[in-house]
This record gives sequence, C-alpha cells and structure tokens, in this order.
Amino acid sequence: MPAGTAYCIPQGMLGSTIANVDLDDDGIIDHFRFEIRNQFLHPEHPLGWIRGLTVAVDGEDVPTKMMGFVLRGQWIAVEKLPTIADIWWHMREMAEIYVQSRGLGAGRHRIDVDFDVSLFVHTPSIDQQGRWPTLRQQLTNEMELAA
Repeated sequence: MPAGTAYCIPQGMLGSTIANVDLDDDGIIDHFRFEIRNQFLHPEHPLGWIRGLTVAVDGEDVPTKMMGFVLRGQWIAVEKLPTIADIWWHMREMAEIYVQSRGLGAGRHRIDVDFDVSLFVHTPSIDQQGRWPTLRQQLTNEMELAA
C-alpha cells in the first residue's frame, strides 16, 4: 500500500455474516448487526479518533442516526463517536455495528463501511476541534444473512 493512502489492513476487518435481531424481544425484528475488527495500523486510540463512520447496504446509505457502535457491551451512537475520549478500541478487538431496521432479506448483501480517522496520532487525546486532517478508510464485504 502506498504511503499515506491506508491506515488499516482491510482484509478480515469486516465480519462475514449479518444477523437480524429483535432487541426489545417483542417478536419483531428491529435491527441488523455485523462485526468489525480493529485492524488499524496504529490501533490504540480512543474512539474519538474516528471522526466519521458511514455504512451502505447494497448501495443504499444508512442514516448515521440509525446506527450504533457496540464495544464490550457499551452502546455508542455513531454520531457521538468523535466525542469519545475515554473508551479505547484495542488492537484486533471486535466491535459490532447495529442498524435500526426491519431487517434484511435472506441471501448475500454488500456492506460498505467508510471511516474518517484523524491524522492526529500517537496520542491519547482526540482532535475535538477538528483541526487535523482525516484519512478515509474504505471497507467492503459481501456478507451472508445468518439463519
């Protein structure tokens, strides 16, 4: 990978399956979820290092307000990720992205995840003022809906 173009190892970063879930146990699917592994080249950062995260399913963008980032059982609204200075996503640690939805149909689905990560690196601080440039990291995987 050319210098300055990648900040992660994309192969294996996204899981291989999607699951429809009924979070409130009312018998109606209200979310789907998929896994994502931290494979950033300098992976020890607070979550606020992620300045933006977008998801598209089968080419359709998911509104940020419909997504949650779940790490170690802690639910964080994706739109709040840039403000989180005290929760760290560790190297090779798995997280989940939940999307509020009536679920996905059976079969394979293309999942695109884009991260905008701060180039304010090697520090426990986050760029709360947005002064540092970001680098976009793009991930794509075909995932099978789990039974």
